[in-house]
Amino acid sequence: MLISKHWADHNRKFAHFNFVYPVISRRAKGLSIGINCTPSGACSFDCIYCQVRELRPVQPSVDEIISELKELLSIYNETKLAKYFPGVEEKDRMLKDIALSGDGEPTLYPHFKELCEELSKENCKVVLITNAAQICEGFEHLTEIWGKLDAGTDDFLQVINRPKKKVDIAEIESNLKHIVSNFPLRIQTMLCKPSSDEEIESYTQIVHRIYETNPRNLLSVQLYSVARQAAESSVKPLSWEFLESVKVRLQEKNSKLLIEVF
Repeated sequence: MLISKHWADHNRKFAHFNFVYPVISRRAKGLSIGINCTPSGACSFDCIYCQVRELRPVQPSVDEIISELKELLSIYNETKLAKYFPGVEEKDRMLKDIALSGDGEPTLYPHFKELCEELSKENCKVVLITNAAQICEGFEHLTEIWGKLDAGTDDFLQVINRPKKKVDIAEIESNLKHIVSNFPLRIQTMLCKPSSDEEIESYTQIVHRIYETNPRNLLSVQLYSVARQAAESSVKPLSWEFLESVKVRLQEKNSKLLIEVF
């Protein structure tokens, strides 16, 4: 299927741009303009499913990022980027969001708050995709925060996310509770290693506790597996049946929770 091909190709090198790039996103359900504010790959995790291969020792300014964004938005408004996504229907090329994502952890960008302020001036949904290992100023300027929760225990956190700094699953849970207390949150869970019943049970309990912190602000839980080649070749996608089984476990714990499987 043509659109699946584009889901599997989130190349951050686009035309002559250095820090912005368009992708057809399955989780955004359409076109997402990514912002790569950490092309150096600065990150507090070293996830086994990371897809970053080529890093650049450069730190863009806020002005550089915003200038590129405005240029790309202008091209989008004129052409809907039809030239760059041949064969993709226009309905699947409609702009859904601007996403702070890229080659590293966006919250580690030294001008993160200022960048979020500038992005909030655009007439578009602005999303942060974060590993939730750190909280920083600027969240108040975002539309939604998509926070990672890939594990339910410290042991599995070390297997999947391999933190570079001292952080445990309790701190990740605490950060996600802080976010959902104040901002709209979607939990993102990458499933790329089979896990035990005990691990899944611990994970579902954490999700439920986050939900109970502020049910209105927990918009959904997004379960997904590998769609693009990970940096480590041993990492492979898990079956749809396994993802659905985790969804069932979450629904058994909380039937009111919206769970999306990709």
